[in-house]
Amino acid sequence: MRRVLRLRPGDHVTLFDDEGREHEAVIRSYTAEAGELEVVKSYQPDRESPLEIVLGQALGKGDKIGVGTIIPFLSSYTVPRPDAKRAEQRRERWKKIALSAAKQSGRTRVPEIGASTDFATLVQKSWPCDLKLLFWEESAQGLAGLQKEKVHLSSLLLVVGPEGGFSPDEASEAVRQQFHSVGLGKRILRTETAALAAVSLVQFLWGDMG
Repeated sequence: MRRVLRLRPGDHVTLFDDEGREHEAVIRSYTAEAGELEVVKSYQPDRESPLEIVLGQALGKGDKIGVGTIIPFLSSYTVPRPDAKRAEQRRERWKKIALSAAKQSGRTRVPEIGASTDFATLVQKSWPCDLKLLFWEESAQGLAGLQKEKVHLSSLLLVVGPEGGFSPDEASEAVRQQFHSVGLGKRILRTETAALAAVSLVQFLWGDMG
């Protein structure tokens, strides 16, 4: 606030507490180590989506994964395969990105970044959600048809594969675990693009973007 935004004592700022509340505050003073702010008003804005989404995102070739709520996982076609130390470094980096994205978009909750896991553990886990979706390029089913069967949902698990997609065995295992296999059209999308498209589509169909 002091060095980048050049805010001074007397200026107003908006704070959030990661529990859904925002707070209007006034900067009172600065020291070399800290700043003192006085909260003058607190409220709970209705800005979060009513649809709870957990995104399982396969690790890609690069570090650019432009989503918020994410559980990174390794699958058959994942390249590269980082060791535990490297995976934790990535997780810490994504936590910072999630915090920054929450600030920029005016969210009152910071998306959680889960620890890296493997595909089998991800799909076999008992998830407390209304619907589980596996986005696979070989699937002929689209979301529009599924939405006619599942009109109202409050929570979703989305799983998006790596650059090389999923193997037939992985897709079969997901279906055995009560996942619905769906596609995103005839074009093959980059993994981070597919994740953004998937989240946008389900927010349109079942969330608050429609």
